Amino acid sequence: MKPRTRLDRVVELRERAEDGALSRFARARAIAQDARERHTRAVEAAREDSRRAGPVELWQLDELTHRRALQVARAAENEVLKAAQGEAAARDGYVAAHQDKEVVQRAQERKRAEILSEMGRLERRDADELATLRFNFGKN
Repeated sequence: MKPRTRLDRVVELRERAEDGALSRFARARAIAQDARERHTRAVEAAREDSRRAGPVELWQLDELTHRRALQVARAAENEVLKAAQGEAAARDGYVAAHQDKEVVQRAQERKRAEILSEMGRLERRDADELATLRFNFGKN
């Protein structure tokens, strides 16, 4: 049985904070992946050349369509950059929460070791006193 310490509640809180940070990191990672996929599709759409032989008006319409596809690709690229920044921030938050939890857990383990050591010392002292009393009682 592990002895209870005042740090037990703090460890629980840090574990919850770490779980929350991990959830935020997972969401940010999913958003970044979606942004990368949208960017890939937008770049592929911008690379298509749908111009065919025909009237100049159709070429102008195709040119406007191509220009719009380039704008969408640029916007998707900006989304990827923003999502990557959000992912990095979420990862940093998770790493910080994990490190905070680890620090408190180490302090908790040190405190438990101190408590167990003190309990062992007191137990040995009580056993020594009992043995001394029995020894002295046997002499009388």
